[in-house]
Amino acid sequence: MDAGGRCVMKMDHHCPWINTCVGHFNHGHFTAFLASAVGGCCVSSIILISWVANVLSLKPLPFPPPPVYTLILVVFSIGLSIGVVLAVGMLLYFQMLAIIRNRTEIEDWILEKSRYRRDDTDTKYVHPYSKGWHFNISQVLTWDCIPVGDGITWPVIDGCNQYTLTREQLAQKLDKRKRARRYRIIKATSGSKFPIGHGFGVFFHPLCTDEPRIKLDIDDIVVVTRWKKYWLFGEKEQKDGENTKRVRGWLPRPCAVEYIKLKNVCDLQTRKIIYSIPICVHITFFLYIFTLKRRLRHICHVIYT
Repeated sequence: MDAGGRCVMKMDHHCPWINTCVGHFNHGHFTAFLASAVGGCCVSSIILISWVANVLSLKPLPFPPPPVYTLILVVFSIGLSIGVVLAVGMLLYFQMLAIIRNRTEIEDWILEKSRYRRDDTDTKYVHPYSKGWHFNISQVLTWDCIPVGDGITWPVIDGCNQYTLTREQLAQKLDKRKRARRYRIIKATSGSKFPIGHGFGVFFHPLCTDEPRIKLDIDDIVVVTRWKKYWLFGEKEQKDGENTKRVRGWLPRPCAVEYIKLKNVCDLQTRKIIYSIPICVHITFFLYIFTLKRRLRHICHVIYT
């Protein structure tokens, strides 16, 4: 499902530059768009660099010398063209790699988690849709950029079927539910990507992901499924009467503590009594127990010797 709440067949990623998701029906068009941008900027870079070289050379020019501001604008345009070649060229490289392997970014993430699940076993997960680089390319890159197939049924390798990836994803979701932990929010979060009031560690370690950061209030409960040093990823538990829309995303780790549900009222009263005792009383009590234990040990030693 994309950022707009729509289901996209063979979704690869959501691209903010074209304001839509890259999937089955537009993957070829998107790749052609990237290739055209890189090719066009390469041609413009060569032309502009050649023009600047002729202007700065000592040879006589076949045209009037350009003003200084024109030369500055051309040099600036060269920098922009080279920047597009490098940035968009890197994106084109990853898209071509995904087409050759016949794996989307989401499937890459599923494959990585499948390897993690099988680290201590002899079994190995095999991606069902990769049938060789030539076949994979022919499924996406055609002369009219219209992909092969209907986006629902896919050619698979021997030993796999249409639901191999689905079963693996369901197994991963089951494992995620088993290791999930409930956290209680002790400090409100704003949902900012660069939060200021949660420590230097959180501020100087932003996440390199387009996943959302969620806004939470104190005493909200979040079911956490992913942990990082300074961030947590989870889903907010909806209270009675709240909006039924799922709220999932990242939150700063210092804002939450693991939530332990008490079994009965007696446990709650005991917890309140313990928390109400000053810390100095706790320290005095533990020192007294430690000293008493040493004395008893000494007495037993004297008696038995």
